[in-house]
Amino acid sequence: MSSAENTDDETIFRETTERFWLLRLVTEVRGDGVNVRLHPVQCSFRRIPAAQIRDVNATSYAGTAYGGWHWGVRRTPNGNTVYRLRGGQGVEVERTNGERWFIGSQRPTELQSAIERICTPDEF
Repeated sequence: MSSAENTDDETIFRETTERFWLLRLVTEVRGDGVNVRLHPVQCSFRRIPAAQIRDVNATSYAGTAYGGWHWGVRRTPNGNTVYRLRGGQGVEVERTNGERWFIGSQRPTELQSAIERICTPDEF
Protein backbone atom coordinates (compact mmCIF):
# COMPACT_ATOMS: atom_id res chain seq x y z
CA MET A 1 0.00 0.00 0.00
CA SER A 2 1.36 3.37 -0.96
CA SER A 3 0.03 6.80 -0.09
CA ALA A 4 0.95 10.43 -0.38
CA GLU A 5 0.13 12.35 2.75
CA ASN A 6 0.96 15.85 3.85
CA THR A 7 1.40 15.53 7.60
CA ASP A 8 2.32 19.21 7.86
CA ASP A 9 3.19 22.18 5.69
CA GLU A 10 6.89 21.29 5.50
CA THR A 11 6.44 17.85 3.92
CA ILE A 12 6.83 17.95 0.13
CA PHE A 13 6.47 14.20 -0.48
CA ARG A 14 5.52 11.29 1.78
CA GLU A 15 5.17 7.64 0.89
CA THR A 16 4.59 4.60 3.07
CA THR A 17 5.13 1.12 1.65
CA GLU A 18 4.08 -1.90 3.70
CA ARG A 19 5.15 -5.55 3.59
CA PHE A 20 3.59 -8.40 5.53
CA TRP A 21 1.51 -5.88 7.55
CA LEU A 22 4.52 -5.61 9.80
CA LEU A 23 7.24 -3.59 8.08
CA ARG A 24 6.69 -0.07 6.81
CA LEU A 25 9.13 1.95 4.73
CA VAL A 26 8.39 5.64 5.32
CA THR A 27 9.99 8.23 3.04
CA GLU A 28 9.59 11.96 3.58
CA VAL A 29 11.04 14.78 1.51
CA ARG A 30 11.14 18.08 3.38
CA GLY A 31 12.69 21.41 2.51
CA ASP A 32 15.91 20.55 4.36
CA GLY A 33 16.42 16.94 3.24
CA VAL A 34 15.21 13.38 2.72
CA ASN A 35 14.12 11.29 5.70
CA VAL A 36 13.79 7.49 5.53
CA ARG A 37 13.03 4.82 8.12
CA LEU A 38 12.05 1.18 8.22
CA HIS A 39 9.46 0.84 10.96
CA PRO A 40 9.59 -0.93 13.48
CA VAL A 41 13.27 -1.76 12.88
CA GLN A 42 14.29 1.90 13.10
CA CYS A 43 12.54 4.17 15.60
CA SER A 44 13.92 7.37 14.11
CA PHE A 45 14.43 8.62 10.59
CA ARG A 46 17.80 8.47 8.82
CA ARG A 47 18.41 11.76 7.07
CA ILE A 48 20.19 12.98 3.97
CA PRO A 49 20.52 16.77 4.20
CA ALA A 50 19.65 18.57 0.97
CA ALA A 51 23.10 20.17 0.90
CA GLN A 52 24.69 16.69 0.74
CA ILE A 53 22.75 15.52 -2.34
CA ARG A 54 24.86 15.53 -5.50
CA ASP A 55 22.51 13.68 -7.88
CA VAL A 56 19.21 11.77 -7.88
CA ASN A 57 17.80 9.38 -10.49
CA ALA A 58 14.65 7.28 -10.73
CA THR A 59 15.94 3.82 -11.56
CA SER A 60 15.52 0.08 -11.15
CA TYR A 61 17.23 -1.72 -8.30
CA ALA A 62 20.61 -3.20 -9.28
CA GLY A 63 21.61 -6.03 -6.97
CA THR A 64 25.17 -5.97 -8.27
CA ALA A 65 25.66 -2.39 -7.04
CA TYR A 66 24.25 -3.13 -3.60
CA GLY A 67 25.59 -6.57 -2.74
CA GLY A 68 22.70 -8.75 -3.81
CA TRP A 69 18.96 -8.92 -4.19
CA HIS A 70 17.24 -8.35 -0.86
CA TRP A 71 14.66 -6.21 0.88
CA GLY A 72 14.66 -4.27 4.12
CA VAL A 73 17.52 -2.01 5.08
CA ARG A 74 21.10 -2.84 4.21
CA ARG A 75 24.43 -1.06 4.36
CA THR A 76 26.99 -2.49 1.98
CA PRO A 77 30.72 -2.83 2.77
CA ASN A 78 31.55 0.08 0.44
CA GLY A 79 29.21 2.46 2.31
CA ASN A 80 26.12 2.35 0.10
CA THR A 81 22.69 2.01 1.70
CA VAL A 82 19.49 0.30 0.51
CA TYR A 83 15.94 0.87 1.77
CA ARG A 84 13.57 -1.40 -0.15
CA LEU A 85 10.47 -3.43 0.68
CA ARG A 86 8.81 -4.46 -2.56
CA GLY A 87 9.26 -4.06 -6.27
CA GLY A 88 12.41 -3.11 -8.06
CA GLN A 89 11.75 0.61 -8.61
CA GLY A 90 13.04 3.56 -6.63
CA VAL A 91 15.52 6.41 -6.67
CA GLU A 92 19.24 6.39 -6.28
CA VAL A 93 20.58 9.36 -4.35
CA GLU A 94 24.27 10.13 -4.67
CA ARG A 95 25.71 12.08 -1.75
CA THR A 96 28.56 14.57 -1.98
CA ASN A 97 30.84 12.09 -0.14
CA GLY A 98 30.29 9.50 -2.90
CA GLU A 99 27.89 7.24 -0.98
CA ARG A 100 24.80 6.03 -2.83
CA TRP A 101 21.42 5.38 -1.26
CA PHE A 102 18.75 3.37 -3.06
CA ILE A 103 15.28 4.22 -1.72
CA GLY A 104 12.53 1.93 -2.97
CA SER A 105 9.34 3.61 -4.15
CA GLN A 106 6.11 2.73 -5.89
CA ARG A 107 6.25 6.25 -7.43
CA PRO A 108 9.94 6.82 -8.27
CA THR A 109 9.50 9.72 -10.71
CA GLU A 110 7.44 11.68 -8.17
CA LEU A 111 10.04 11.00 -5.49
CA GLN A 112 12.84 12.11 -7.81
CA SER A 113 10.99 15.34 -8.64
CA ALA A 114 10.39 16.10 -4.96
CA ILE A 115 14.08 15.59 -4.13
CA GLU A 116 15.18 17.75 -7.06
CA ARG A 117 12.91 20.55 -5.81
CA ILE A 118 14.75 20.78 -2.48
CA CYS A 119 18.20 20.93 -4.10
CA THR A 120 19.60 24.07 -5.61
CA PRO A 121 19.09 24.27 -9.40
CA ASP A 122 22.82 24.41 -10.21
CA GLU A 123 23.29 20.93 -8.66
CA PHE A 124 21.27 19.27 -11.43
